[in-house]
Amino acid sequence: MKQMRQETLRRIISLVLLVVLIAVFTFTTDTFLSWDNITSMLRECGVVGILAIGITTCIITGGNNLSAGLMLGMVCMVFAHLYHYTALSLIAIILICLLAALAAGAFNGFAVAILQIPDFVATLSTGMVFQGITYILAIRNQYGSITSEMIKNPTMALLGGKLGNGIYYVTIAWVVISLIMQVFLKKTKMGTYIYAMGSNRKSAEYSGISFIKVKMVAFLISALCSFIGALFFLGRYGTNDVDSGSALSLQAISASVIGGAAFSGGRGDMIGTLIGVLFMQVLRNGVLKFNMTTAQQSIISGVIIVLMLVFDAYYNEFMQKRTARAAALAREKEGAGK
Repeated sequence: MKQMRQETLRRIISLVLLVVLIAVFTFTTDTFLSWDNITSMLRECGVVGILAIGITTCIITGGNNLSAGLMLGMVCMVFAHLYHYTALSLIAIILICLLAALAAGAFNGFAVAILQIPDFVATLSTGMVFQGITYILAIRNQYGSITSEMIKNPTMALLGGKLGNGIYYVTIAWVVISLIMQVFLKKTKMGTYIYAMGSNRKSAEYSGISFIKVKMVAFLISALCSFIGALFFLGRYGTNDVDSGSALSLQAISASVIGGAAFSGGRGDMIGTLIGVLFMQVLRNGVLKFNMTTAQQSIISGVIIVLMLVFDAYYNEFMQKRTARAAALAREKEGAGK
């Protein structure tokens, strides 16, 4: 119950900060709350938000996934390579991309759960592997140089579209998947196992929860999110290059932490992550409207994100000390009662 209250409080803090940020940009710019800008921001949230869903799941287990963005880029390139060099049907290409993503997720799970390599080191290394595969599969011209080719498929183009003049499909997918994963984490046995493993691995294992199974599930969920994000990425841009997705992992990780996920594990959820993704995009969009240079935008955005991460670290420390004091006081009262 106390853990639930702490999560709710942390989520409320993130939501209040998001509202403050929206208010600042609303009163300092003329176009921030226009319908076109709102739908544009929500569209930009889509792919990063879908990646953040999988990464948050990994963080809750007490780990991380630095390779999610590079996995997305690899899946995009698998699709582009098969589309350009083979005559396979769209369904066959998508299935192969799904298998490639799940294989990559299982590779991450194997490195962390079986080989016992720390998540940070393992996924940083596997990310390099995924990027290497992306370069190998890259489309090349007659001189051997890497080039890009448009994916002219109406079904894929549809993924980059929107409902009439309203919300983009990627935004809808992001919100729906977030809600599904929220229910999964809070209402299923595996969701309970994921939180338990992140809160205290030894206690979880003593209770019969498999570390290998939990980690595998978390990395496979993250891989599935990378796959879905890749399809929407291709649907929007219609092409792919070797650097696609390279910066998305850090954006998604930042959004997860801003939304309340703790690197120590055992805390966080999809509602908080959704708020964190919105915070990141509102910040980037609002700063852009001040007509600053790219360097100035990066500095301001970076400083605010760092301040948020520092706040989260102090908040976690404060809540841990508060919980410890409450537990000590309860023990004293129990001892006095005896």
